[in-house]
Amino acid sequence: MLFLSKIFVVLVFIINDASAVRIKDLSNIKGVRENMLIGYGLVVGLDGTGDGKSPYTSKSLSQMFRRMGVEVTSEEATSKNVAAVIVTATLPPFPRVGNKIDVIVSSVGDAKSLQGGTLLVTPLKANSQDVYAVAQGPVSIGGFAVKGSKASTQKNHVTVGTIPNGAIIERELPLDFSNISNFTLALHNPDFSTAARVAHVINQDLGGKYATALDPGTIKIFAPYGYNGGSVEFLAMIESLDVVPDMRAKVIINE
Repeated sequence: MLFLSKIFVVLVFIINDASAVRIKDLSNIKGVRENMLIGYGLVVGLDGTGDGKSPYTSKSLSQMFRRMGVEVTSEEATSKNVAAVIVTATLPPFPRVGNKIDVIVSSVGDAKSLQGGTLLVTPLKANSQDVYAVAQGPVSIGGFAVKGSKASTQKNHVTVGTIPNGAIIERELPLDFSNISNFTLALHNPDFSTAARVAHVINQDLGGKYATALDPGTIKIFAPYGYNGGSVEFLAMIESLDVVPDMRAKVIINE
């Protein structure tokens, strides 16, 4: 009882007096988003830590040799210096051909480590099966694994690595804002009050009824006549407007 009597619980009610935030930080433009890319490839140059006798690894290695003019059967193309991997990347909005993006390489076989390996040319596809980037380069695992006769130690995952700027964008997404006269904003945190305030601030700045809150997370905007052909400038102006978002009260329990 003496111990319990010394425990205090303090409830702190915080009513947020939020400061103004740019619309750019509260929302994103509908249709402008990232896209996921995925591909299958081979990591070579491993120090005996690759896949053992994984059938898909040997078949992939055999097919690669065949494209290079070397006839090797899948039974012959077995090596512990090779690992089959899944390569993933995120294609940013408005990608441009020649720009580079980071990739993540993950082992799908029984490889022990990808340390010291190099990813061979790997096409990266979107859900539509179109190739948007091509990846290649040395893999950085950001960890290590050491094993002795009586002890072993490991830091981080050694079967997952990254290749900074490891993929080159080969295809662009068809996004043209030059002739668009209406836009839709999607709030990151849907809220009736915030949506209404965003629409009010936009209408107040434009001097008319150009923005309408359709629901707690969606605001429809029509560009005034004077902004025809200047969609980029119009959106830049909208994004820079300040809005005070509505924030719910919080209860913090301080032990």
